[in-house]
Amino acid sequence: MSRWTGPFRRSITKRFTGMMIMLLVIVLAGAAVIYWNDQKFQDEYRVISDKFELKQKSVTGITEHMNEVFYRSIGFYVLLDDNEYNLIFLEKMNLERALSDFKKLALDDEETAFVQRLERFLNNYFDNKLPEAVKYARNDDKKNLRQLFASELKEQINMHMRDARSLQQKYETELMTTRESFVHSTSEHGVKLIFYVLGILAVSVIVTFLTARDFGIPLSKLAARAKLFVPGQMLKIEYTDRQDEIGGLARSLESMMYEIQYRAEELLSQNEELHAQQDELQMQQEELTRAIGNMEDNEQKLRKRNDFVQSLASTLDRRELLQSIIYNMVHFMNADKGVIIRLNADRDYAAFGLPEAAIQRFLATADEGMITRVRMSKLPFTLKRPATPAESGYHLELNDVSDIYIPVLNSGGEVFACVVLTRLGLEMTPKEESEARTYAKQISLSLDKLDIYEKAERQRQMMQNTLNTLHEGIHLVDQEGMTVLVNSKWHEMMGEEAGRGWKPTLEQYGAFMQPHVKDPIPFAEFIADMVGGQETEARSITYEWTGEARRIVQMYYEPLYQRSDRIGTLFVHRDITKEYEMDQMKSELVSTVSHELRTPLASVLGFAELLLHKELSPERQKKYIGTIHQEATRLTSLISDFLDLQRMESGRQMYEFKKADVAPLIQEVIELHQVNAPNHRFVWLPASQETQAIVDIDRIKQVLMNVIGNAVKYSPNGGEITVACSVESRTLRIDITDQGLGIPQEALAEVFNKFYRVDNSDRREIGGTGLGLSIVKEIMDNHDGKVEVSSIYGQGSTFSLSLPLATGNRNVAGYERSLF
Repeated sequence: MSRWTGPFRRSITKRFTGMMIMLLVIVLAGAAVIYWNDQKFQDEYRVISDKFELKQKSVTGITEHMNEVFYRSIGFYVLLDDNEYNLIFLEKMNLERALSDFKKLALDDEETAFVQRLERFLNNYFDNKLPEAVKYARNDDKKNLRQLFASELKEQINMHMRDARSLQQKYETELMTTRESFVHSTSEHGVKLIFYVLGILAVSVIVTFLTARDFGIPLSKLAARAKLFVPGQMLKIEYTDRQDEIGGLARSLESMMYEIQYRAEELLSQNEELHAQQDELQMQQEELTRAIGNMEDNEQKLRKRNDFVQSLASTLDRRELLQSIIYNMVHFMNADKGVIIRLNADRDYAAFGLPEAAIQRFLATADEGMITRVRMSKLPFTLKRPATPAESGYHLELNDVSDIYIPVLNSGGEVFACVVLTRLGLEMTPKEESEARTYAKQISLSLDKLDIYEKAERQRQMMQNTLNTLHEGIHLVDQEGMTVLVNSKWHEMMGEEAGRGWKPTLEQYGAFMQPHVKDPIPFAEFIADMVGGQETEARSITYEWTGEARRIVQMYYEPLYQRSDRIGTLFVHRDITKEYEMDQMKSELVSTVSHELRTPLASVLGFAELLLHKELSPERQKKYIGTIHQEATRLTSLISDFLDLQRMESGRQMYEFKKADVAPLIQEVIELHQVNAPNHRFVWLPASQETQAIVDIDRIKQVLMNVIGNAVKYSPNGGEITVACSVESRTLRIDITDQGLGIPQEALAEVFNKFYRVDNSDRREIGGTGLGLSIVKEIMDNHDGKVEVSSIYGQGSTFSLSLPLATGNRNVAGYERSLF
């Protein structure tokens, strides 16, 4: 036992902690028991209550459905309504369901007997009585029907109803009894809780008493003994036999008293010497006091300076920094209000405790007031003045106010800011003036740091803006592969998924690009080499971006060095889609032109060799020469298309505008094509109004030849070609509609581009250079007109030409001036 109580006897802390833990355990254990008992009782009450409520609800449902069965039966007997008859069996099903639910409950003998009697009655009623009654009702045999109900059937129905009501009353009684028992038990629990609280209070009083007895009273007695101690007189010290801290304190006090008594004589002998040294000690004490005061002042000064420096280092925003400076200066210098102003062109400022009108008044006179003196002297200056009524507030006597001007010098020794503080009734001491100079130096360093940061930020922003103007995506990573800088073009090329603030590592960037690159393996290997720190043999790679807008991108990198150390890598993403498409277009042009030129040249060479090396009849010679002439004309037309387009694009194409009727030109072109297209049927729908316009007749005929020729060429199976002319709002409109191959929707925007041809298998056998429609567009643009196309793939296309009509206000000379 002593092994367990020994530590508590030797330690006040352990003893007090043990009593507190014991009290807490008693409180928690009692609360747990009360809570458990209460929960158990509530659960029992809830189970019993739910059981009787469920039974009561089931019996009520049985009663209601029985009533419905009998009401529907009587309704049928009276009205002979089949709907009422069907409702009888519907209620029968509901009644059987209610009985089934009731039987699933835990039933006593009385309830089981009730269910059995009711089931026998219902079986008898639905199997025998109801069919018999239905037969009587259908035969209008009211006599037998009344006798049937006047018999024991009525008594049985009433009996079962009484049984059901009896069960309901029984359940109601049980519920009332259970509730009363619950209320009574709740009251008992309340009484128990009161006794529990009283018990806790009693235990608390006991613990308090023990604490006072073991700790408080001994300490009070020891303190009283210590006060009564006089050298030369020994006192009896109690509690020296205790093993805890109080015993140790008592023994120490007793030992100290013996030691003091022992030293008393020695002290008395030294008293004279001490008196001699007293004056010296007094002087040393005063010096020490002054030194301690100075040390405390220095410590406080250092603490304030440290707090001030920390407040200045918390932001790099100019306005926030100035506001922080003036707020802390007012606080640390014990001022009432203040303002700081930068003596630059912008006159940046911040104020504390000043209204806006006073601030603006101060700024307006900054170059004329005391700041001018401070700028010249570069020393703090204090201006004394009477307080204004607003500054005096509710004080009747007028106080003096000190305005303290503190210059802030930059690294060149020039005043570039000034702090003005206002004190009500207090002057600045030399010590405070020294502190103000120290704070001014810190403010100078902070403002210089801010200027350096803003300059660096402007340079960084200028660099960023410069990079953003580039048409290439710039991606700069450091030696660890972390993104340092990207420009807006890079974000634009990466798409919305990248986000403006996204700065991935090289590894993350490679993973991001995987689903967006058409052939990801070479790209992944290129990025993997860079992640591994290896330089690739080729410093560039070309990849195809497969996002919403297809792009061909050339990515190359250049290592960045600082002296001889590599510090990062610059990746440049150059969109070469147009160059790539231009190369493809050139390749297609060479292929197309080669094919288009080779075919007629082969014919010319072949027939020319026949004419040179064989003897031919005049008719055959004439035929061969005609073929050579036809192929030469075809070559001339092809070359003319190239030359026309070149002249149009360079602005050297000459136009001879005149007022002409366009309808005859259309009819002439249709007749030319009718001769060479026997499988096509041309329909000409002329306009009902005048169709005169200012045009170059040859060029408009060239447009019509190209468009109608395309309608014939891209309708290889023949069909109807409709040319309709109409006038709408001073505009001549010509619609050429065919029933040919049609144009895919994705190609409609490209058909007027040079050398563009729809790349489908059903068009490969149809020749062409892709220049016709581009020439049409150039000619129509130079006529202030336009050309449009609509098409349904596989059903045909409609090309619409629009020209402005020649009006009284529109002459040829004016048109030529507007053109050139």
